Amino acid sequence: MLQSSRMSLQQVREQVDAQVSASAETAGRLGSDLLSIVSVLAGDVSLRKALADAANDAGAKRALVEGLFAGRVDDRAIAVTAAAAGQRWARPQDFVSAVEIAGVTAVAAAAQAASRLGRVEEELFRFARTIEAEHELALALGSPAPAEDKRTLVADLLGAKAAEETVVLATQAAGQPRGLRVSEALDRYGEVLAARQNRSVAEVVVARPLTSAQQDRLASALSRTYGRELQLNLVVDPEVVGGVRVQVGDEVVSGTIADRLSDVRRRLAG
Repeated sequence: MLQSSRMSLQQVREQVDAQVSASAETAGRLGSDLLSIVSVLAGDVSLRKALADAANDAGAKRALVEGLFAGRVDDRAIAVTAAAAGQRWARPQDFVSAVEIAGVTAVAAAAQAASRLGRVEEELFRFARTIEAEHELALALGSPAPAEDKRTLVADLLGAKAAEETVVLATQAAGQPRGLRVSEALDRYGEVLAARQNRSVAEVVVARPLTSAQQDRLASALSRTYGRELQLNLVVDPEVVGGVRVQVGDEVVSGTIADRLSDVRRRLAG
């Protein structure tokens, strides 16, 4: 996002934080309602352009949001969406992303109030890795099949095994990944959940599983390096041969043997 959109996103985050702090018991409903609004916005180019256009009157935007969603979603979801539309956005998609982040934040708050936010974060990460590992599942979720069919598939796969917030977020990502692979959308949601706990996510790829003591030492070392607490999401991939690859946001630090060999090959080829 450009600076103008980032500043507007911060305003939206603050508003939804205030909403869920005042009424944590209904945060789940707010999150689900905001995500349903995202699905409508993502499917209607003219609507999201009209709501994100700074030249349009804020009152007219609010009236448009109320006319579309009154009676269908909670009034708080309408208020958050209308307030977001009143901000300045570099692109219409940034506006939709902000409403989506608000929705995920509210769902995260509901999980936090139920003392299962860490569980939801772990379940989303594991499901994303399952999608990447299962070729047929990835194809099904990436196909042009109706969004509702994909939501049903994911809900059936997760069933009663996962937390209700996990199912809400996973079905949303499946039905409306917004140009991303479903696993990528789930990882984005994971970053929002981590932020709810004032942490960042570090994806760590290793050749063999780490012991609890090794994970603790690695987490401590990475937290010192980045100056903030990090949530480790471990991926075991024998193809890395040895060493470790760490990704925090867009930054990747790799010390795997496979990457070193690849680098040597590139140099020799050059």
